[in-house]
Amino acid sequence: MKVLIIEDEYNLADAIKESLEKEHLDATIVTNGYDGEEEALTNIYDLILLDIMLPKKNGFEILKTLKEEKIKTPIIILTAKSELDDKLNGLENGADDYITKPFHMKELIARVKIILKRSTNLEDTNNLKYGDLELDLSTGKLKCNDKEVSINGKELNLMELLLINKEQIMSKEVLTDKIWGYDNDAEYNTVEVYISFLRKKISLLGSKTKISTIRGIGYKLEETNDKKTKE
Repeated sequence: MKVLIIEDEYNLADAIKESLEKEHLDATIVTNGYDGEEEALTNIYDLILLDIMLPKKNGFEILKTLKEEKIKTPIIILTAKSELDDKLNGLENGADDYITKPFHMKELIARVKIILKRSTNLEDTNNLKYGDLELDLSTGKLKCNDKEVSINGKELNLMELLLINKEQIMSKEVLTDKIWGYDNDAEYNTVEVYISFLRKKISLLGSKTKISTIRGIGYKLEETNDKKTKE
């Protein structure tokens, strides 16, 4: 899952990014409000951590824009402001939570997990399941019954995204943007190549779950009675 950090305190932003990555979350840092808003509007993130006092454009202005553009990404406000009116302003304008600086990193991670579980309907953000497949994000193991294979890098990111959105059609464009980033130079068939890698590993596991191609649209996970996965 991808988290956008819009925070102009470099040391704090780096510390948050490091903590998130330890939880197997992909984090991107933007240090001013203008660029942060542009990045948030790509709609490729699963969560946004938003500072209020930012150069070029403040967090409340960003919240207003995202609300107007109907961006549904969950948002946690990070700010030194502790007044009740500021908290209410943030929550009334679309934020999902509010944490006041200084904060303990464990508290932030706990709140991040709560928001992600709520928005994705996941019981455990480190263990994703569908059909007879289970993905352990902490070890990079894809499992089926008593068998397992290792996946990492973009394969892991792609499998995670398919499992989070199980039985939903994911377009090639959305998969490319969420995994390689909105402004990426990935080849058009890159997703197809990684889907092929994953299908082979799922087949090795003898899983009844397959990655189906929805022609002209994208891909989705489906359960099948056939023991072998098919394209």
